[in-house]
Amino acid sequence: MKKILIYTPLLSLVLAVSCTKDFDKINSNPNAPETVSAQFLLSNVIWEAADGNARQGWLAGNMLAQHTSNIEFQPVDRYDMGTNVDYWNTLYRLLNDIQSMDEAEGSNDAYRAIGKVLKAWIGSQLTDLWADVPWTQAIQGQSAGNFTPEYDTQQMIYTGSGGILELLDEAVATLSNTSNQSVQGDIMFGGDLSAWLRFANSLKVRYLLRISDKQDVSGELQALVNLGNLMTSNADNAVVPYLSSSPNQWFIFNERIGRYTDLRMSTTIDSVLERYNDPRIGVYFKPTANSANTANPVYDGIPNGLSRASQNAYDLGDVSLLGSVFRDVPNGIDAQFMLYGELQLALAEAASRGLIGGAAATYYQEGITAMFNYYGEEVPGTYLLQPEVALSGVNDLEKILTQKWLALFNNGHEAWFNIRRMGIPSLQVAADNLNGDQYPVRYRYPQTEQAANNAHRLEAAGRIGGDTYNSPGWWEQ
Repeated sequence: MKKILIYTPLLSLVLAVSCTKDFDKINSNPNAPETVSAQFLLSNVIWEAADGNARQGWLAGNMLAQHTSNIEFQPVDRYDMGTNVDYWNTLYRLLNDIQSMDEAEGSNDAYRAIGKVLKAWIGSQLTDLWADVPWTQAIQGQSAGNFTPEYDTQQMIYTGSGGILELLDEAVATLSNTSNQSVQGDIMFGGDLSAWLRFANSLKVRYLLRISDKQDVSGELQALVNLGNLMTSNADNAVVPYLSSSPNQWFIFNERIGRYTDLRMSTTIDSVLERYNDPRIGVYFKPTANSANTANPVYDGIPNGLSRASQNAYDLGDVSLLGSVFRDVPNGIDAQFMLYGELQLALAEAASRGLIGGAAATYYQEGITAMFNYYGEEVPGTYLLQPEVALSGVNDLEKILTQKWLALFNNGHEAWFNIRRMGIPSLQVAADNLNGDQYPVRYRYPQTEQAANNAHRLEAAGRIGGDTYNSPGWWEQ
């Protein structure tokens, strides 16, 4: 994994002086700083976005993608999704911080371009988790007195003026011409604007594939491939490493033991990793407690979404916990935005579907190798030759997308988005689900919206078919 040194005192200062959940109180607090420099705002946005995404992977995304199962009635595992209001608030607060960074002391075009990349990523989080959301009129309470913003359609948020794809294009255009500008506070790429450029283009590949069932994106994808300004190796991974020192450690390291043991290996990922003879099983998971000290350690999962009565049929000593990197060391994992391996597997999908030229197998093998290496593993000599893994013209797209699903382990909700988009891998609906045997596709809108912005909330809910867990957004309709 790529490791960039993050100075804990810097992040501590950032968290002390940057915008908080209650922005109004900061504005009216005479003891709070009136201005925050661009570098501290940038550090804060990167840290909170990356760490928040990793936490979302642990708390929800991995369960929805059936990488993990929950044994203590985590509602998400049984599709009682709720609103995820804390994450909603975090994302909008970070949008506000980006706007403040654009206007802050010490800002320049490079900061503003990086802000657009991060804003595009946040926009995808918002619309892919809740469908239609406030976007063009969002965070206008302080500047324009608009506390009841209209909800934009998901189509507009992706493809319209000021939307995700346009933001990335503008960021790329700026970053291509700002090599002489200095950026401080970049805790991900250390101020390397060329790395931000490659990240922006790689994100665009992700998002073009997201909408590829709704419009022809082949020309734009091919142009990105032809240009070649994409991530080139694991050295370009968009990740923020956790540290061995507080407060920048992976949160599960310091949590009570029950918060760790609540999550177990899902039978879904168990079946895939076992079928592939995949050594990453020992990274993602631990051998079962009942087999750990034997000559033949065993990895086993438990079905998703079981009730207490159903769970009683299982001996939890025979169900694997998540791997040591998630508990036993404070800096065993990174907080991910995007990995080079995901990009290569995305290009393999695009080639397999005829959206770009080139050999899908080349991208595919590079993506698998990159993911193994990211976790400190080598690809076994026979791994890519197995009929279940090798591209042979039979079920190639399924093989590619299954590897991509494995690659997105603990990357927020990203694996869930891909399952919703392509239906691969094919999942069994959680056994004792609370959603009418339907696989969920969104969270409900927060109750705060019902209280403060209900007219626009109702309008948006009506467009998508109701404020339910089962109302798809534009790109998956």
